[in-house]
Amino acid sequence: MFELVSPRLKSVGLSIACIAVAVCVLQPSILAQPHPGSSMTKAVPSEKACQARANDTPEKLLECIQPSSLWSHLAQFQRISDEHKGPDGHGNRDTGTAGYKASVDYVAKLMRQAGYHVTIQPYQINASDITRTPKFSMPDQGYALTRYWLAAQPSDQPIVDYNLIAESRFGDPNHVVVVDAHLDSIFGAGMLDNASGSTTILEIALNMAKTKTHNQLRYIWFGGEEIGLFGSAYYTTHLSSAERKRIAFDIDMDVTATPNFDIWIADPANASDVNQFPPNVVPQSKIGNKFFADYFTSIGVVSQPSSFGNDGTDSNSFALIGIPDSGILTRQDCCKGAAEVAIWGGFLGNYEGTVPGNDGGCVDHSKMWCDNLSNNDPFVFGLASKASAFVTLKLANHVFKAKQP
Repeated sequence: MFELVSPRLKSVGLSIACIAVAVCVLQPSILAQPHPGSSMTKAVPSEKACQARANDTPEKLLECIQPSSLWSHLAQFQRISDEHKGPDGHGNRDTGTAGYKASVDYVAKLMRQAGYHVTIQPYQINASDITRTPKFSMPDQGYALTRYWLAAQPSDQPIVDYNLIAESRFGDPNHVVVVDAHLDSIFGAGMLDNASGSTTILEIALNMAKTKTHNQLRYIWFGGEEIGLFGSAYYTTHLSSAERKRIAFDIDMDVTATPNFDIWIADPANASDVNQFPPNVVPQSKIGNKFFADYFTSIGVVSQPSSFGNDGTDSNSFALIGIPDSGILTRQDCCKGAAEVAIWGGFLGNYEGTVPGNDGGCVDHSKMWCDNLSNNDPFVFGLASKASAFVTLKLANHVFKAKQP
């Protein structure tokens, strides 16, 4: 049974009760709330009905992003991890492992069944090349866990890794919106980081499989993110000039179900390497940031631009080659401060893991092994996934006038 550990959202006054299958009942229910102006009396369609129809309005799409379906896919990633134990006896879905490849195969099967054109892009990582980019402004922890990870790898042979790419059959292929998440974990199941984000974009894709859009949607699950953005770096640097110019925007979902959460938008303007981005990136990214902010404003939830921009996440690879981008993250590790508690409620200290607590959480810890299913909150999962779906649909139908460099 899922044990709910999320704090109460003071800013929106929610009370939450969860049943054994981890589906939350919210009073008032943001998860069930349709786009403003729609009727509250319409019955919610089944998962099968949702995936068989064209979800071409925010109301239709958002009612199909359902907690039960999200949790079902997340549980499958936990099962995959549990079935692929490493030499330490713990299940994992790390880059270069059978658990990661099984995760790729699971997503690929569902996307093919939904009618997408699926490509599995292999590439190699040399252990000697890994100098992991610290994630989310935690350099000491970032480098420590990289050294630990490298110690378990054979240094004389490359690591085989995979990106999974799924393209819609609808939309203008000369104007592509990429929707991405990293599929790899590190040190365990990686359920929050980042099976949650991977599930968010999977659920969006399955519910938009029959939806015609102005721009083509391309969903990508990247590998190698946890050890230095290798999957997205390989993908972006191996695009031809013509292929790069056809990508209008990238949306990244990296951690979408944090129990003691914040709502942060990954605005590239705040990235530490922003001076390396071509000059079009920051101004052209504003439309994606705005769509995220508009959605949260419409339901009375506060969002803020991330103070570290898109550092340490795959959208940074797109920014470096001139592709505007945005994204969402609900935070991880430690520590949530007084300013964040004043906005979103919750507790000082850990964003996940032991809440309240200040031991650093479960994510990215080599000896914790606790980033499992229970490290995710179904309410936050639904909230962030609905926001991501809203932005995906808006950008899928946005008329992009500026050309990429």
